[in-house]
Amino acid sequence: MSTHPQDAQALIEKIQSLPAECFTEVVDFVDFLQHKVTRLPRTVPDHHETLDFPVDDLGQWPEGLSLRREDMYGDDGR
Repeated sequence: MSTHPQDAQALIEKIQSLPAECFTEVVDFVDFLQHKVTRLPRTVPDHHETLDFPVDDLGQWPEGLSLRREDMYGDDGR
C-alpha cells in the first residue's frame, strides 16, 4: 500500500492532537488493522461441492396430512 507523505503527515498530526489517554486505543486499532491485513486470504472454491448427506426414503406422506399448527397441536388459545 502506498501512501502520500502529506496523508501520512496529516494522520500523524491528528494522532498528536488526541489526548494522551487515547494513545493506547490508537495503537490497539493499528495492531488490529495490521493483523487483519496480514491474515491469509480466504480462498473461495471455483465450484460448489455437493454435500453428501444421507437420505432416507420413507415413502409418500399420508393423504390429507396437514402441517398447520392448529392441526398439529390444537388451538387452545396459546
